[in-house]
Amino acid sequence: MKLNVFLNAYGKRHFVGVLEEQAPRIFFEYSPEFITTGINLSPFMLPLKSQIFEDTKQTFDGLFGVFNDSLPDGWGCLLLDRQLQKRGLSLQQITPLQRLSMIGLNAMGALEYEPITENDSEFVGNIELDSLCLEANHILAGKSSEVLDKLLTLNGSSGGARPKIVALVSDDKQNLIHGNLAEPGYSPWLIKFASSLDNKNIGAQEYVYSRIAKDAGIEMPETHLFPSKNCIGHFGVKRFDRIGTEKVHIHTACGLLHASHRTSSINYDALLKLTSILTKDIREVEKMVRLMIFNVKAGNKDDHSKNFSFMLDRNNNWKMTPAYDLTPSQGINGEQTSMVNGKGTDITDSDLIKTAAPFGFSEKKIAAIIEQTDDALANYGKYMKELGVK
Repeated sequence: MKLNVFLNAYGKRHFVGVLEEQAPRIFFEYSPEFITTGINLSPFMLPLKSQIFEDTKQTFDGLFGVFNDSLPDGWGCLLLDRQLQKRGLSLQQITPLQRLSMIGLNAMGALEYEPITENDSEFVGNIELDSLCLEANHILAGKSSEVLDKLLTLNGSSGGARPKIVALVSDDKQNLIHGNLAEPGYSPWLIKFASSLDNKNIGAQEYVYSRIAKDAGIEMPETHLFPSKNCIGHFGVKRFDRIGTEKVHIHTACGLLHASHRTSSINYDALLKLTSILTKDIREVEKMVRLMIFNVKAGNKDDHSKNFSFMLDRNNNWKMTPAYDLTPSQGINGEQTSMVNGKGTDITDSDLIKTAAPFGFSEKKIAAIIEQTDDALANYGKYMKELGVK
């Protein structure tokens, strides 16, 4: 199987190259024309040069990280595989390139894949969140769903384990329609549902932690709690990989370094080094420092390599994306997935200071960020009470 890969960023579409699958091996080759653009989509694992690439380590079943970032995780992968099974494939027959071909033009970020399936442009009508949430949980429980195609289309290729959809949200937050790129009066959002394993207030909690993160000086996208008849609300976040009708190239730390997010494969020292080398900007490194401190202080131990991402700006400079997935969680065995100063538990302020020091941050600077973070987290009860949650 072969797929043509395109980059459609900031309104310009380039032919990137060709992916070819000779199971279990996957090969990639840049087009000569794309090499001349100087756009380095994945500088560590797929440097911009003329050769046939193969990931012999098979980190992502042979797929390079930059393309693996286009594939959904958890919920989205479940929907994709269900759809492929409906077309007669067994789970053992489904390959990474078949999943990419299903995603086609609708990947998160700016990469696109052809040939695409015939249903990619299907319009699914207005979105009613509560009924879709119920259908999502039916699928998670292993039941069939009459709206599988609809859920798949709305899901796009959003990652993560919780059920979610991508949608266009009106500026007043009152109306939602299907779409991948902005239309007049609407912007692209991602909206999450609670699964049967979540507590009923998970949407409110994620919304409150998004507010707390902003108070702590962390760059966040716009967030909103969409009303529900069945719970306090569904958490929504405005997509940072879309600017109006334009797409933005996004790359996770997981994909950049081929550091699996399913294990504790990376630490904050490595994340800070990655940010420094990739962006060459101390302001971007400070964003990673703030994320480290926030995750530790908030008890967000699910800080795996897919929860840190970077974006290419219009001048092909790398920046950190706004932050996401910041609610408290247990992680792996109750430890920080990304260690701090070699520790997964009992992390102290001193550990945070020691980790940040080699990157030019003084003890006074880190202490100030810690204080700002602690003050922000103290607002949790107040913000939940404002939503009517005791």
